[in-house]
This record gives sequence, C-alpha cells and structure tokens, in this order.
Amino acid sequence: MRRVTMHALYAGPERAVAAGQTAEFADEEAARLVGGGFGVYADEARRKEPADQAADKPVEKMTVAELQAYATARGIDLGDAKTKAEVLAVVVAAVEAAREAEAEA
Repeated sequence: MRRVTMHALYAGPERAVAAGQTAEFADEEAARLVGGGFGVYADEARRKEPADQAADKPVEKMTVAELQAYATARGIDLGDAKTKAEVLAVVVAAVEAAREAEAEA
C-alpha cells in the first residue's frame, strides 16, 4: 500500500478522493496514478507540482488535469464543470474576475 496525494479528483468503485487529499492505494493503483500525473507519492519529496508547471503554459493549452490542478492550487471552485470547455470557462472567468478586483483595489 502507498499513500498518494492527488492532483485531480479520483473516483473509484469504492471511494472518491478530492484533489489535494492524500489517500492510501494498492501499489499497482498508486503507481498508475503517479505515473499518469494524477498525484504524487505522499512519502517522497515533492518536485515541481503540475499546477506550477502548467502556470508556464497558457490556460487554453492545458489539459483537463492541468486545469483542475491549476484551479485547485488557486482555490477556484469548478462546481459541476467536467469537460475541458466547461473547466476552461470557469478558470478563465475566475482569473478575469481576480484581475478586475486587483485593478479596482
């Protein structure tokens, strides 16, 4: 068994683990999640996080997993957004709102 800190929502047949949460998985499942970029081993030193790597990329070019990690890192609530277009729309709206609020301050 390995502990994995998730970068994206995990929904399995027995449980769900939200992005940012740490949970224990069977070795094979943990390796699949970490290998696919969906999380990192909780007991290893963290390298550059996907959300940080994605920050160098325009949001329009990010994958759904990168957008979800980006939103999680910035406290953006994605609500029911599931598709890339839906997630992207929520992220762009939140970024624009933050920029407007900053400009008014």
